[in-house]
Amino acid sequence: MAVSKTKRKFAFDVSWVFIGSGAGLAILFLRKAVLARYLGPGDLGLFSMCIMVAGIFSLVAGFGFDSAIVKYVAEYKDKEDKHKFSQYVSSAILTMAIFGIASSIILFILSDTLASIFNMPSLSLLLKIFAFTFPFSLIITIVFGFLNGLREMNDYTCADISRGSLTFLIIVIFIFTGFGVRGAVLGYTLAEIVTACIFIILIRKYYVHFTARAYKQTTKKLISFGSRMVAGNAVNLIANSTDILLIGYFLTATDVGYYSIAIALLKPLLFIPQAIQRVTYPATTEYWSNNNRAGLNKMINKSMKYSACLLSLIGLGVGFYAKEIITFVFGKEFIYAALPLCVLLIARVIRGGTIVSIGGSLAGAGRPGLSLKTDAISATANIVLNILLIPAFGILGAALATAISLILGTIVFLIFIVKTLSVQIDVKWYMQITGLALTVVILFFIGGKFINHYLLGLIILSIYTAMIIKFFITKEDREMFKSLTCSLIHRR
Repeated sequence: MAVSKTKRKFAFDVSWVFIGSGAGLAILFLRKAVLARYLGPGDLGLFSMCIMVAGIFSLVAGFGFDSAIVKYVAEYKDKEDKHKFSQYVSSAILTMAIFGIASSIILFILSDTLASIFNMPSLSLLLKIFAFTFPFSLIITIVFGFLNGLREMNDYTCADISRGSLTFLIIVIFIFTGFGVRGAVLGYTLAEIVTACIFIILIRKYYVHFTARAYKQTTKKLISFGSRMVAGNAVNLIANSTDILLIGYFLTATDVGYYSIAIALLKPLLFIPQAIQRVTYPATTEYWSNNNRAGLNKMINKSMKYSACLLSLIGLGVGFYAKEIITFVFGKEFIYAALPLCVLLIARVIRGGTIVSIGGSLAGAGRPGLSLKTDAISATANIVLNILLIPAFGILGAALATAISLILGTIVFLIFIVKTLSVQIDVKWYMQITGLALTVVILFFIGGKFINHYLLGLIILSIYTAMIIKFFITKEDREMFKSLTCSLIHRR
């Protein structure tokens, strides 16, 4: 079967991002395991709170420039005026350096207050250390946005893996030399500084020359688009971090540590659709600007279905062996993360199998405000439900609140996608795969009373995989995957 240039490019891009995301996931998972083993639930909770609080500061300081860079670079990459690259990248890096320094000062000043709010005195010093990271972390996001906009996903992947590997290496060195949780935060900070310096040098290979020319005009464009994205990104982050923050407020750092393990085990469900989204976002911009509605509709539907097939399989595997995975990787003391994990698993499979892979499509079509509305609804529900359920049910209440809010946000987003982009969702297909997944779950719990659950799980997952390939992936798709796989293997 002949594969079109567009399909081949899309597949190559997704393949590279899959490689990078898979490697990055493995590094993050290994890092979490090392931190859990050597720090314990309490200090792991402190580290997680530090990263979470700093992440909110960083997102606001970034002002959506990373998304804006993707958009404008994708628009100009095929045009003759290559100097636009230098202007946009230069303006973004300079502005992010300024915003980053301001954010570092603010977080440093507020660190004692934030530690007091969460009743975690040790958090103050960790936030002070992490504050120095901001200017460098924001510059790194610009470099990644630039590579994403160019769709140079091979370099994007190599850069992502290098960053994760360096961070892990430095953190491990500090932990093993006895610096504990402070060393983990210090290692993270030093790695970001080194990475930013290297990245700035490396992007010059794309003929990026740092210049102040047209800084005012270019920055205005970046701010105009970024300002529409930052609110949505901030609300989305709050929606996804409310549970951790409110667990820290209502409960203890140890509870945060337990819950962070549940979140860590959900990463495999996120990296696949997020990897696809890094390609569908700039691709949507191209389809929309070229008025290719048919191509856009097909890309969105295929992206969603492929994500659903893969995520449902991974989700079933994680759910079947949740307790065994947690105790083997992180230790028996983290077994309390198993029940929250299973609750969150349901929502993450539903959300990841539908909207995550196309999460940037509304922005790519010039309607980022709709993403903001979706995230605002989800965030509001999450905050209210967490406040109500955490005091009563602890970390299980946080999981229930987050799961409900994620599903609500998914429904709203799909409504916007259908109405705005005129996308036709294959509802019957999703009902069928949902029915199949529920059937195998029931069989696992009933059959577990009579058959060894390890063996039973493998049998059920094998049958599920075969049925997905046979009935839920079209013959055209199977032939395309086969052709593309051969092309990828023999590509030089």
